[in-house]
Amino acid sequence: MQAASKRVLAIHDLSGWGHTSLLAAIPIFYHYGIQVAALPTAILSTNTDYPGYVLDDQTAQMRATISHWKSLGIRFDAIYSGFIGSPGQAELIAEAIASFAREDSFILIDPVLGDAGELYGCYDSGMIDAMRALLPLADLITPNYTEAALLLGKAWDPHADASVIEQNCRLLQNTGAKNIVLTSAPHPEPERTAVAILTQAQDFQLLDCKYLPAVYPGAGDVFASVLLAEILSGTPLPSAALAAIAFVFKGIQTSMRTGQDRRDGICLEKVLRRAACRCC
Repeated sequence: MQAASKRVLAIHDLSGWGHTSLLAAIPIFYHYGIQVAALPTAILSTNTDYPGYVLDDQTAQMRATISHWKSLGIRFDAIYSGFIGSPGQAELIAEAIASFAREDSFILIDPVLGDAGELYGCYDSGMIDAMRALLPLADLITPNYTEAALLLGKAWDPHADASVIEQNCRLLQNTGAKNIVLTSAPHPEPERTAVAILTQAQDFQLLDCKYLPAVYPGAGDVFASVLLAEILSGTPLPSAALAAIAFVFKGIQTSMRTGQDRRDGICLEKVLRRAACRCC
């Protein structure tokens, strides 16, 4: 008899167009053979890189869904949260974690807040407080460098050195998060970037990465999804981070070659297809 598939609950927005959030997470988890359930925090016409997008907050539906799932006794091996539609949803995410996680379930919080030194335009400072409240619930958080600064109330310094990056990771760990993977960290060479890892055992690593001169929405969602899928597949955190880095790099590289509108996000249909062919 085959072992049952791992189950992950993805709490994220659903954008009708663009490879971001749930439209990125769901195919990645299925590619890894992981059963995925979705709890949308908001439904958007497109991802937020497109002007004039329409956003429908799903707080009422989240509350009703959580109540229904409680009655069914559903449990998950992992719970992953990302984009939040409104600050009050942080309480519902905490409720979902308390209700649907087993004792050994893995909790990943991706505190989606901003990039390039700025808070996303659809958010205000109340969202920073909401994300901070979730950090103590996490086995792993995956902020980018901007989000780390926002969560810590620090100025964004694009020229920070390795010691500052490590200090930020340790300050984030002091909030209660067990493990930190911090992406898009500064690097002294413009064609490079860095990903920092701080484990629960206090081991710190700074991974040197190639940088591609392009910004694709949803790259962080893809990174977090691959990272969690690798962890659920038994890969140790540092190796899982390397796998996620490689996947995102290949995804951006492939997308740049297609010439598609970068606002569409990483062309997952091509990257996952090639990954599947290599596994055959």
